[in-house]
Amino acid sequence: MDRLDFAIKLSRDVGFYLLRYWGKALNVREKSSFQDLVSDCDLEAQRIIVEKIQKSYPNDSILAEEGLFETGNKIWIIDPIDGTMNYVHGLPSFGVAIAYAENNEVVMGVINDPIMGETFYALRGQGAFVNGERIRVSQTGKLKNSIGNIGFYVGFTGKFINAVETRVRRIRMTGSAVIGGAYVACGRFDFFIARRANPWDIAPLLAIMPEAGGVVTDIQGGKATLNSGNYVFSNGLFHDELLNVISSVEEDSTVG
Repeated sequence: MDRLDFAIKLSRDVGFYLLRYWGKALNVREKSSFQDLVSDCDLEAQRIIVEKIQKSYPNDSILAEEGLFETGNKIWIIDPIDGTMNYVHGLPSFGVAIAYAENNEVVMGVINDPIMGETFYALRGQGAFVNGERIRVSQTGKLKNSIGNIGFYVGFTGKFINAVETRVRRIRMTGSAVIGGAYVACGRFDFFIARRANPWDIAPLLAIMPEAGGVVTDIQGGKATLNSGNYVFSNGLFHDELLNVISSVEEDSTVG
């Protein structure tokens, strides 16, 4: 089994595990702050993923949200539950995120949405798919006609939100970076802005978005890397216009 098939199956297996406990009382505690939670399901889901990777690919490294920070030229990047806040509150927007990078370039990304029963995935040069069907970004050509997603309102100023929302049709917030980004890749959203994102929050999207015909840059329009922190994903047709809107807001309101 190659890495992509392995990751797809693993993400689905973990998704089924998470569904067993979704909407039920969970053991939850705070991590870095009262707004940053971890549940026993996060830890168990990560344990399952890490154990499977270590068994199948013992020479690969792993970077995972819940306290595993290895380095290496071949590295798996994992978020066992992207959208933990949603998950622990019984809200239906969260995903299992698994990516694989070589020499700091993400070449494969997999996102499983257990609630919708959808698995988004891409391997560099081979297109982007959901459940075996090819996906493409939308054809919305103008920013004013677009609907987009902002990763989290926490960290964005009112001035920033106002600058964007007054120039687009609607803004939504999924509460899960990988779900919001996947929805751009398949054309449900036209853009997605993520701020202060960790590598595991967006890693699969760095593979999926280009393969779906979309564009991803940092928030200044430069090359997006695992450590950019701030990202803009779009269908590419109004990307520069969106970047100009962002840059029109004072710098201390948009990045940091």
